Amino acid sequence: MKTLKVNFLIMLVSATILSSCAATISYVGDTMTPTTNVDVFYAAKDVKKEYKVIGHLFTQTTVNENKAKQRIIDKAKKIGADGVIIIGVDFTGGSDSTPFLKSEAIKYKNQAAGL
Repeated sequence: MKTLKVNFLIMLVSATILSSCAATISYVGDTMTPTTNVDVFYAAKDVKKEYKVIGHLFTQTTVNENKAKQRIIDKAKKIGADGVIIIGVDFTGGSDSTPFLKSEAIKYKNQAAGL
């Protein structure tokens, strides 16, 4: 019985540690038909096509900025964006400030029905 309790405790602690390491991505905006390719820009002036911002993406960058960028791209594909404009890194504030990557999801006007 004691072994069962110890094993359960080990599993519970492991699950807690793993879940705390999982990075989340937040999205606020419209969702459209998923896309397979997303263009990445670092300034709005670099986008040479007419576009509409369809939403905003945020993800933590506590470990690796490239992984954070890839999470943004993957989410952008799922929500139907044609591109993302990486705005930059910001912080949540407070004594335990967490860095996060901000971006805008865009849809090109000639490819967006009714835009």
